[in-house]
Amino acid sequence: MRRAASNFVADELNGNGAGACAILNSPLQATQAHRTCAQRWDAKLANLRREPRAQAELRAQARAIGSATVLVRGDSASIALPSPLLGGASRFVWTDNCWMLTG
Repeated sequence: MRRAASNFVADELNGNGAGACAILNSPLQATQAHRTCAQRWDAKLANLRREPRAQAELRAQARAIGSATVLVRGDSASIALPSPLLGGASRFVWTDNCWMLTG
């Protein structure tokens, strides 16, 4: 789970929308308004990368992942980070033999 969280934050820092989407739970990967998940995230990350404060928060998350408290209950888990990864929370579900971020 830490690896999934770490990969997600690294993809955000690198502006890799396709990589970020690969960690999202399947329903969050769906095409919306004729835009793929990768297209939506590429646009979101381009805006985010222009904000110094957002970059600082992502770097703080990346540093915190290794020591953050992880709570696993069956096929769901959460990680306590300085700010949520997505949708106000940092929740993951076990699906497709890996941890996927859910909103």
